[in-house]
Amino acid sequence: MKTSAATRTYDGEWVEIGVEVTRDADPSAPDRLWYRIERRHESLLTDTMDPFVLATLFAAMRTGEDLHVGGGVTGTLLDNLDEFQSAWLQWRPERYHRVTITAEEELPDRAGPDDRSAVQTFSGGVDSAFTTIRHVSQAAGRQSLQLTGAVMVHGFDIPLTERESYESLRHRSAPLLQKVGVDLIPVVTNFRSLWHSDLGHWEDAFGTGMTSVLTLVGGGFRHGLIASSEPYSSLLLPWGSNPVTDPMLSGGRMRIHHDAAGVDRNEKVAGLARLWPEGADNLRVCWQGEHKDRNCCRCEKCIRTILNFRVSGSEVPASFPHEVTEEHILSLRGLSEAHVNPLRQILAAAQARRLEEPWVSALADCIAANEEEIAQGISYEGGFPLLATDSGR
Repeated sequence: MKTSAATRTYDGEWVEIGVEVTRDADPSAPDRLWYRIERRHESLLTDTMDPFVLATLFAAMRTGEDLHVGGGVTGTLLDNLDEFQSAWLQWRPERYHRVTITAEEELPDRAGPDDRSAVQTFSGGVDSAFTTIRHVSQAAGRQSLQLTGAVMVHGFDIPLTERESYESLRHRSAPLLQKVGVDLIPVVTNFRSLWHSDLGHWEDAFGTGMTSVLTLVGGGFRHGLIASSEPYSSLLLPWGSNPVTDPMLSGGRMRIHHDAAGVDRNEKVAGLARLWPEGADNLRVCWQGEHKDRNCCRCEKCIRTILNFRVSGSEVPASFPHEVTEEHILSLRGLSEAHVNPLRQILAAAQARRLEEPWVSALADCIAANEEEIAQGISYEGGFPLLATDSGR
């Protein structure tokens, strides 16, 4: 597999940076991988090919094709990706192969003192919002970075076909972030639709996708933050973003951090409610509802976030406008281990706090029912969880 050198094209207020990716099996039909960013942010773009190595890695590992990159890649990234592959070959030997990565030029690390400048990925959800306020308030102690940028990606959880939802979320999030000194950086990419539309492939590769976007704007920042999705006490491996392999995606121009794995999701929502109530009132966690710019309150992620607020003793914010009943909780089906794992954390917290509300019993029954389905290998259309109903199934 080979990538061309990156090229830039301009269309109004946007600049597109992309590469042609040629597979050994069919060199006559290259794929084009691209990212679009507003021209006002063009000065942030990296002058390395590090983002494109990160973006093409899993595609190469699936076919076992060695990867040659047309352009300069930092030696630190090449070193780290060797170890990154070792981890994934241990986790998924049936799916991936080790590949050799070479580049037209091997680049040195960035020179000069570290100014602690940082950019994060921002989806509007609990994890990314907590990372925002954790760093701008310097609540991370010695780990606190000078966070001034947040990339919001169109083409990951919001499909490229749903532009209206993305624009609505973007325009709601930009002033919210600006109030705490963070500039929203919109990025559009075909990374997911090109190679990772299958849910299983996406769940492995989304961390490299996020890191490729962070590294893309590495001309303006030294550090990239990916918000943790699971705490150290309840890690789920393999998973596309985790504290083991995320740091291995660091290159010589940007260090990648898996942020706040020492804080569980219940603590995160309590922290948001306390430190950034306006952020809590504008949360957007939903990826299954009809409108991706708001919370449906019927998908598993909406429901578990509402339960996070309940178990933490925090008021459910205005961003979740619909009530969730015991019947809704009981009706959740088709959950994978990745979905059941955070529900177990909520149940454990509720039991530790001796909560006896009816929703706690409903949650225990929901977990047991889904664990039985997982054990029996039962799944539903597309491998996605079913939306909650009023019937309790």
